[in-house]
Amino acid sequence: MPSPSDRQDRNEALRLFVAAAIALLLLIAIGGAGLYYLIGLGDADPFSAGLGLQHAALISFAVSFVAILIMAIVSGGDAIFGELPFTILGFLIFFVIFWLMLAWIF
Repeated sequence: MPSPSDRQDRNEALRLFVAAAIALLLLIAIGGAGLYYLIGLGDADPFSAGLGLQHAALISFAVSFVAILIMAIVSGGDAIFGELPFTILGFLIFFVIFWLMLAWIF
């Protein structure tokens, strides 16, 4: 008969697995969108006339998400649930900095 701590460990492992699966699917979607822009499957090249705020926001979201995801995975899983407010705040700070810098530089 499983003990309550075993059930809690299984639930935590399931939550981590679901979070990792969702993050992996989002990473694949972001990579596909990046390839779409880099290969130029569309009619317009997004980098030809410079980046506007809209394209810079898309790129900075992807970069910020990947950076926060890598930091959360490397931290050993504690940052995913235990320090969620700091992770969200870090994501927003990364997003705003990358967004404005990309729009300004390019």
